[in-house]
Amino acid sequence: MKEIKDPESRAIELLSQMNIEEKMGQLVGYYPKPYSEEELEREYPHGAGQVACFAMREMKTLEEIATHQRMIQDKIMELSEHHIPAIFHMEGLCGILIREADGFPSGIGRAASWDPELEKRIGFVVGREAAAVGASMVLAPVLDISRDSRFGRQGETYGEDPVLAASMGTAYVEGIQEKGVNGLRAAAAAKHFLGYHNSQGGIHAANCDIPYRLLREVYAKPFQAAIRKGGLKTVMPCYSSLNGEPVSASREILTGLLREEMGFDG
Repeated sequence: MKEIKDPESRAIELLSQMNIEEKMGQLVGYYPKPYSEEELEREYPHGAGQVACFAMREMKTLEEIATHQRMIQDKIMELSEHHIPAIFHMEGLCGILIREADGFPSGIGRAASWDPELEKRIGFVVGREAAAVGASMVLAPVLDISRDSRFGRQGETYGEDPVLAASMGTAYVEGIQEKGVNGLRAAAAAKHFLGYHNSQGGIHAANCDIPYRLLREVYAKPFQAAIRKGGLKTVMPCYSSLNGEPVSASREILTGLLREEMGFDG
């Protein structure tokens, strides 16, 4: 009888069989606008690791959306030497961005309810609807702490209090990741790690100057709760630099702080 290996062992074995071109193929994302089989074959000869679902917003029926996702996924697996499926990601802050999906208030509005149990139920709906159309990553919740109203995306957050944001955000993560559809379960992608809303002058993607203690006790707190209590699967780095270092290129922040200190293993 064939040995059944755990996911981590299977991943390590698969990596050992992949060449550098295949591995690099898993690091790129595909944005179909619209989908072109010729473009996919030409630009992504080894498949793709991620596919953006933004084009689904323009489709009129759920059947069209599901067919679109399946067609792209089949082609990406055909191009991949080891038939690796892509992760389809979709925005999910106020519900998934397709027609006929349920819509909910923004993060700042839901935070005003002070009701984590309701937030978990909302997350459950969002996760199920995403999985039903083939999206396995929901780009939510926003766990940024917002204390500067000049920042234009304040409405996405749960506000200024790290305890409230931690409670609501963890509940949303648990709801999204609770149950799948036909074997596919969506993963929550908490964002934007870290300190994103504390930028200079409230300017999007500007540098954030945040002292060591404030960074951990306020801005990292909701992420830590979502990781430890909610089993958070994925994290989106912020677009800013933090204390002069671009976050998306920072080993200190994404490995030292996030993985080694905070225990994130997604």
